[in-house]
Formats: sequence, C-alpha cells, structure tokens
Amino acid sequence: MNEGKTARKPRLKTVVSTTLFLLLLGLLAAYLVTHWDEMRGLLSLSPDVVVTLLLLGLFSAVVNSLYHLALLNTYGLRLSLVDWMGVVCVSNAIAYVLPMRADLVFSATYYKRVKGLAYVKSVSMGAGNIVFGVAFSLLQILIALLCMGLYDGAWPLSLWLITLAGAAMVLLFVWLSGHAESRLRGRLSKLKLVGDVLSGFNALVRNGGLLWRLLLCMVLSNLGKLITTMVCFRAVGVPVTLYEALFYSSVGWLASIVAIVPGNIGLKESVMGVATLMLGSLFSEGVAASLVDRVTIMMVYITLGLLFALPVWRNLSRAGGTLLPGKRGVPAADVAPVSCGAPQPAADAAPQTDGASPVR
Repeated sequence: MNEGKTARKPRLKTVVSTTLFLLLLGLLAAYLVTHWDEMRGLLSLSPDVVVTLLLLGLFSAVVNSLYHLALLNTYGLRLSLVDWMGVVCVSNAIAYVLPMRADLVFSATYYKRVKGLAYVKSVSMGAGNIVFGVAFSLLQILIALLCMGLYDGAWPLSLWLITLAGAAMVLLFVWLSGHAESRLRGRLSKLKLVGDVLSGFNALVRNGGLLWRLLLCMVLSNLGKLITTMVCFRAVGVPVTLYEALFYSSVGWLASIVAIVPGNIGLKESVMGVATLMLGSLFSEGVAASLVDRVTIMMVYITLGLLFALPVWRNLSRAGGTLLPGKRGVPAADVAPVSCGAPQPAADAAPQTDGASPVR
C-alpha cells in the first residue's frame, strides 16, 4: 500500500550521469556514422597489430594491479591474487558499464567486507594514486612540449598555459597536505572527507619505500601507454614521434580521471580529438586512435574481470557482505595504514563513497 511513497527516487547525480552518458554515446555514434569513410579502416587491422595491442593491454593491467598491491601492502593486509589483481580487474570492468564511479564503491566495499579496511583508507589510497598520476602526467606533458619547441619550433601557448595551471593545482594540493595536520586541520574539520584524504596522502608520502615502488610501477605503466599510443596512431595511418606520443598518452590518462559516465565514453575521444587538432592533425585522427585504445583496454579488462568475477564474489559471500556499503556483515576491526613496521588497529570509520578515487 505504501510502495508508492517509500520508493526511492533516483539520485540527481545518477540521473545527470545517465543523461550525459546517453548524450555522449549518441554524439559519438553520430560522429562515427558521418565519418565512416575514415573510421571503417579500424575494422581491418592486421592480426599482428591486434595481438600487439592486446599484449600491451595485458601488460598495463598487470602493472596496474601491482601498483594497487603496493598501496594495499601499506595496511599490512594478507592478500591473495584475487584480493588485489582480481578486484582491480573486476572494478575496472564495472567502470565500463556502470556510471558515477560504481567501481570505486565496489572496490571500497570489497576491502571493507573481506579485509576490514575502512572506506576512508580506500579513499586515501585513491588520493595518493591520483596526485602521483597527475603530477607524473603533467611532467611528461612538459617534457613533450619542450621537445616540440626544441625540435619542431612549435610553442603552443594554450597548451603551456593549461599545463602550468594543472601544475599549480598539484602544488596547491601538496601545500594543503603539508598544512592539513596543523593550521588547516581545524578549518577542514567540517569537511571530513577532505581532511581524511589529505591525511591519507601524507601517510603515503612519509613512506619512502612505497614511493619508490609506486614510481617504478608508474614508469612501467606509462612506458606501456607510450608504446600503445604509438601503435594506435600508426594503426590509423598517422605515425607520431616519440614526444608526440608522450603528449597524447598523458592527455589520454588525464582525460580518464573524472569518470562521470561509464568508461568516460565520448569524453576521452573528444579530448584526444582536440589534442590532435591543437597539434596540427585532424580531429578524427585523435578520435580513431582513442577508439582503438579504448577497445583494446575494454577487451582486456572485461575478459580478466569475467575470469576473476566468481572468486571475487565468493570472497564477498564468505565475508557476509554485499556490493553495497552500509549493509550487514561489516568486520569489527579495521587496519590502520603504516609507514613502516607492523599494522596497528584503528577505530572503524564511517562509510565514505562519494569523492573516492580509483587505484588505476
């Protein structure tokens, strides 16, 4: 009798995300139809190119999982292959089909239910990952822009301004993290999530051994992305130099950070199209190369996600948890992050899902 009154209404951000997804998907489909003469060559890639791309995608997934493992090891957890690589692959597969970072909710919920890791700890992992990734990508873009200027005589002012603005934001975050536990702590007390993220980032920064492991994983990951970008552009008939590929791969990663729609479909392609346009190439060339990269990564993560889906689900079932935070089956204790030494017990933290960052 009261079903009509108690039915939950869709959250505004879910409605907005779904609307944007349908709009961007429609625009992308319309673009492919109107530029079919340029895009149909993507269906006739040689077997050598396809195998090369899939192997590079697999390499990227493995390195991404190792990066995730390095972060998780700071909490002193006992982890199986399913707990780190399995969750990474399943959550990345989820990101291609569900909106508003449902992959983050799944990942944080898994570690909460199965390993007793507080949601805010997952948030801090994501914060460290995002900051390191953004800083590394901006550094690569600066190197690429310098090479373009020195070798090609091209100094695109707009790209320099955007890159410097991004670098300034990273520096601002680092400055905030250095003051979050002192003078700014009181001011951030009302913004608990922001304060927890900054504190979590500080805990990661203090761990010198972790930073070196993350840096190694990041170098390997970006090397794989660099080679993948060169192969993708060559596959669409647009050979690029090493520093141009460095620029495109970094821009492509930055375009994937804020995933307001599943897989950032349409957004990443648009950003890559604009990037190629700003460097004097065609918009369609950037879109085509981005589509090749997207399909490759989707095939790898969806395949691996299906392989790990059953063991991941079993772990969740044994822990008495569900895919949704805030339900029963929560372990009694959490594990605090450590910079060195053994793990220490910590009080449970309230579930935090909004604003969490991926471990990618």
